[in-house]
Amino acid sequence: MESNLSTLCKRALLLDYEGLEKYDAVFLSCVFSFTKVNEAILKMPNVFYGGTGIFPDGGEDLPFEVEHSCPDYTLYDPYVNRELDLGRRRSVLSDYLDYSIGFTTRGCFRKCSFCVNKKYDKVHFHAHVNEFYDPSRPFIYLWDDNFLAFPRWREVLEELQETGRPFQFRQGLDIRLMTDEKARVLSRCRYHGDFIFAFDHVEDKELIEKKLLVWRTWADKGTRLYVLSAYDSQDEHDIESVFVRIATLMKYDCIPYIMRYESYKDSYWRPLYVNIARWCNQPQFFKKKSFREFCEANQAYHKNKETMCSAYKAMTDFESRFPDIAAKYFDLRFEEVSILRRFGRPFFNTPSADEMNRQLSVWSQFASGELDRQSALTAYYGKRLDIVCGSMLRESGKLGGGGVCRRPILCH
Repeated sequence: MESNLSTLCKRALLLDYEGLEKYDAVFLSCVFSFTKVNEAILKMPNVFYGGTGIFPDGGEDLPFEVEHSCPDYTLYDPYVNRELDLGRRRSVLSDYLDYSIGFTTRGCFRKCSFCVNKKYDKVHFHAHVNEFYDPSRPFIYLWDDNFLAFPRWREVLEELQETGRPFQFRQGLDIRLMTDEKARVLSRCRYHGDFIFAFDHVEDKELIEKKLLVWRTWADKGTRLYVLSAYDSQDEHDIESVFVRIATLMKYDCIPYIMRYESYKDSYWRPLYVNIARWCNQPQFFKKKSFREFCEANQAYHKNKETMCSAYKAMTDFESRFPDIAAKYFDLRFEEVSILRRFGRPFFNTPSADEMNRQLSVWSQFASGELDRQSALTAYYGKRLDIVCGSMLRESGKLGGGGVCRRPILCH
């Protein structure tokens, strides 16, 4: 089908809406509802359109031949060349140049109220990786809606690993579905960039913490979670909810990425939402400064010393009205709260034989009950009772079954 299309028609990516009438067929896809498309264009007889920006459920499914044709990545070349000529950096255009892009699964069972993805009730297989994989491109990224809910997730990861290319799930993964097995396999994949999850509702805090503990048992890799804000409300309760989630993520050495729902624009606390996002969404600031220090640094660079910059004004305004919330969260520092920063992790690669023997000695004492809780905690924080090593010893049969908990120290 692909070769026939190539010989029968000339394809091009249009960069504007001029001269649409001269084409036999124009295909228009709109992802976001805030993108405005002229109704007159949609009424043109040669224009075919779809997408969640026009139809809440995305409209009709694309034909099988379209869904399962390898993307023509060269279509973006005119756009890329134009942007490069305008002075944009190549790194900004990397998505168009360096990635094979596609879906291996489709669908999600969550049906979140803020999400347009409600068309399917479960996650189903969509395509094999080789359908959209271009060997000339160094990376792969995937738009799967809820990959970890797919029963055959391991098979897909094996396909991705076989390419030898680093990959990333750009839509994020559902941390609430994390298990030891999933965390172990994912942590050993050739992954590209940060792992991305989401922490949309503070009501999920207990579950999210439990699953982050599973994740951090196996992985010390960069981890980022989307934090939805200004959705349920746009008041002090929502601001506190955001900081509760930020504090939780700090604890597990994760970076929050603040996602502002559009209603934040109508909030009295709009400047505060903006500056919380500026702080969190720039890891070089978030990892080194508390929110207060970030705002004070902005004030220090403010040109007019007789006035307050937006960040400092928003912070002091909120603190004057809600001092208890400010006292609890404004001075938290990532380096001081993070468990991994405070205690570190000795192994994420294969430990030496000598180290495994040392670990076996301590783990055997723990498994037999020779170590009391205080001694076990001391051994854990002294890196002599490593959880990953304990799991490896148990899997190898050296430690034995015996119902030994993989995370006996951290479960509290």
